[in-house]
Amino acid sequence: MRNVLIKVLPWLTGLGVLVELLSLRLGLLNAFFFDAMHADVQGIDYFSLPRGFLNLVAGKSMYDTFSQSSYGSHATMYLAHPALAPLLGSWLSRFDAMTSYGVYTMLSLAIMAACAWLLSRQTDDALMQRLIWFLMLTAFPTYWMLFVGNVQAVLVLAIGMVFAGVLAMTYRGRGETLLLAGLLLSLLSKPVVLLMFPALLLVKETRRSAVRALAVYAIVSVVFEVVPALNPEAIGLGRVAWLAGHPGYVRATMNIYANHFQLNADMKDNSIHWFNLIAQTGTRFVHIDVFSLPVFLDVLTGTRTPAWIYQMPALAVLGLSLLVGRMRQGRPRLEALLLLLMAVSISFFLAYPTTWEYQYTSVLPVAGVLLALRGRDVFYERARPWLFSLAACAWLPSLYWLVEGETVTARVLLTIWADRVLPVTMLFFLAIALVARFSVRPEETS
Repeated sequence: MRNVLIKVLPWLTGLGVLVELLSLRLGLLNAFFFDAMHADVQGIDYFSLPRGFLNLVAGKSMYDTFSQSSYGSHATMYLAHPALAPLLGSWLSRFDAMTSYGVYTMLSLAIMAACAWLLSRQTDDALMQRLIWFLMLTAFPTYWMLFVGNVQAVLVLAIGMVFAGVLAMTYRGRGETLLLAGLLLSLLSKPVVLLMFPALLLVKETRRSAVRALAVYAIVSVVFEVVPALNPEAIGLGRVAWLAGHPGYVRATMNIYANHFQLNADMKDNSIHWFNLIAQTGTRFVHIDVFSLPVFLDVLTGTRTPAWIYQMPALAVLGLSLLVGRMRQGRPRLEALLLLLMAVSISFFLAYPTTWEYQYTSVLPVAGVLLALRGRDVFYERARPWLFSLAACAWLPSLYWLVEGETVTARVLLTIWADRVLPVTMLFFLAIALVARFSVRPEETS
């Protein structure tokens, strides 16, 4: 059976990718996604990227993608780091809108393939290598990411590079360059890795890469804030500093949903990339497309659950970062660090109220790492099958197909969200429980 799978999986992966590409034109997979059946959203996230660059060229805010550019038939608000729009949008905007979307679709697939290649290199097991490729390229969230055209593939590669770098450092004694590249790629697109830095700075082997990444990130970010040509509708550093000291005001006035998709002057400054993280924390957007633990629990309980519950994952990560940093053994410390970084990469779904289905692609590198670790003498080997099973749920479709056509009620919403939110929540808690156990009792890692 094993040899059969080794031979068959590349063909299944190729067939899966072909089905995804055909479905973008023919709608073969539409029945698994509410918006594909009931809304016009194909490419909606993508078009904000070239629009951002075209706005910049026109001397307008790259974040004002609703009113300043008509590139593409529709677009969401651009929210990535201000450096990404010039980097990618500068050449993608040269094509007509649908051609550009097609080019970016193929680029996204190539980026996902690069992540699969990096992670598969961390194991010599041919079956595990091919399973990694299959998971990364054919998952249902991967297809939805391609459908809406989000830049999420860049983040997936960044997470994969971080994991691959720490894996290489653990078992081969090198991997700093991969770690640094992954951190920078995330910081300069979607800064999901920010919560990783306490642990990375405390662990001797990763400290230099973390410091370098933060230094480059700070320099690039400041440049995009203070150079007028890169921030055409700037509000000034004084105003930015005032907003940073008044998070309540940010939540009240800079939430794109509460503002009915209208941008005020503060939201046109490049700093909105960071302030949006604060603005969104005060919103529970109960919507069929939102797959987050806060919204899931609100609908389950029929009330607004306390905000402090969703601060606990970050506090747990910070506490465990201190414990991992105090571990003395080199290899067990790096093994614990890797597991903690996996937990951090999915903590977003537990803490942030507005998460979308395509963002579950960020769980796929976790599954890939766990496959790469199969057969190694790692301290959580007995728990690895459980961890992998939970992570692999991200490959599956949501359960929307079970309730398609029914009136949207609380029961329907919870059914749709169940196989997304519940596995990732259990995965997070299992991962941090293992980190806590072995950071306190490192002698059990041998």
